[in-house]
Amino acid sequence: MHIFNQSKYKSLHAQQEGELAKIRQQVCQDTDYRPTYHISPETGLLNDPNGLIFDGEKYHLFYQWFPYGAMHGMKHWRHLMTKDFQHFCSGDTLIPDRLFESHGCYSGGAILWQDQIVAFYTGNTRNEENRRIPHQNIAIFDKSGELKQKRCLLACPPQGYTEHCRDPKPFLTHEGKIRFVLGAQRENLTGTALIYEMDNLQSDPVLLGELTLEQFNDQDIFMWECPDLFEFEEKYIFLWSPQGKKQQSRRFQNNYHSIYAVGQLTDTKFITEHIDELDQGFDFYAPQSIWQGQGIYFAWVGLPDMTYPTDQFQWHSILTMPRQLQFKQGKLFQQPIEAIYNQMNNYQQYQIENEQIIPNLDRSYLKFKPSNGSFQLECFSNLQGQKLIFSYEKGIFSLNRSLSEQTETMKKFGDIRYCEIEQLDCVEIFFDRSVVEIFLNQGERVMTSRFFIPQRENTLRISRPIVFSVAELTPISIR
Repeated sequence: MHIFNQSKYKSLHAQQEGELAKIRQQVCQDTDYRPTYHISPETGLLNDPNGLIFDGEKYHLFYQWFPYGAMHGMKHWRHLMTKDFQHFCSGDTLIPDRLFESHGCYSGGAILWQDQIVAFYTGNTRNEENRRIPHQNIAIFDKSGELKQKRCLLACPPQGYTEHCRDPKPFLTHEGKIRFVLGAQRENLTGTALIYEMDNLQSDPVLLGELTLEQFNDQDIFMWECPDLFEFEEKYIFLWSPQGKKQQSRRFQNNYHSIYAVGQLTDTKFITEHIDELDQGFDFYAPQSIWQGQGIYFAWVGLPDMTYPTDQFQWHSILTMPRQLQFKQGKLFQQPIEAIYNQMNNYQQYQIENEQIIPNLDRSYLKFKPSNGSFQLECFSNLQGQKLIFSYEKGIFSLNRSLSEQTETMKKFGDIRYCEIEQLDCVEIFFDRSVVEIFLNQGERVMTSRFFIPQRENTLRISRPIVFSVAELTPISIR
């Protein structure tokens, strides 16, 4: 075992006595923004969900974690287990302590193989010239969450590709072979995904080729991150986060995006039937499906290179609620899993003419039916006049966070997100103190965003009379 401790490349093995407890004290000073029913880091930075898997009895959920502060330092895999997405316990954390992961354990996925959880991940390493050399590795856990072993599968990128090869997501073929899809950058600095195959865990990975996706416009794309290829309801779904796509006025509005394709897979060729953006909010990236999870997935409520007001308290980012994918009209719809709705309490109904105080609005669920009519909805208020504004007019739903706390990087990419939806019949909004997840028409369109309004009042103001259904959500527990 190696104990790495070089500036931001510091592993948990190198922590000093009481060090994390002191950082936790800083986190606990945040009285405005810590979520109650979303997963967030105890300390430091959280980003991509990793290794999501159902082992036949319970779900294992890992996420990228730098424990020492709100920055992208030495990445670990924090490990949680749950049967109900309400009560979580901890498994062994994947800590970088081998030379093939000397600068962090980057993202990846997991499968169940011979009754053990096999996590595929990228080991980030750098040589003496500080050049990155990615290693594709596996870590094997038993179902109780105990780490059993780690080893390297691939010690360098294949010929024709740069150092940017990462995020292996494994799956099993119908013939029982192991395949994994890997994000990559060609030497001409364009993005793609590679497919490798293994007969078993003892065999060497064989490169089958690039995943071809002919109907995707790859112009300006320099990297494909977090690829995820899986079978669902007799179709194949490909999720990925291409980097470099230019911002547009009504779609692809962020600096980075997450996209899905639905179709069929023939060897390494993906025959696309539909392709679209997965979420149109301010903060959404790196979605990953749960292996054997029947279409449930998580994503990171954040973006690369983004800072947030919570950074001052030494914690950064959260995960989405678990979402259930569905096929409707040849497209993907998504909503929170049924368990989320079942855990709601204190149902109330409000006929709101203008303004209303709603207790615990900032950690509640709202539902209303606008009947495709225009509206403006303002939520929260404080002495600084800050609020969050939702509106709909002429087929455009918008979320405006210009009147709220924002860092310079947040402001850089605009204050409003738009979503084209021709017929708006139902709006569902989930608030959790500094995050909002919006589901339009039972998940036809989704928008996920952070927002920051300190010392807020739980007020709601509507531009025309509407009936709102309101419920509170039960906090999750992690031990």
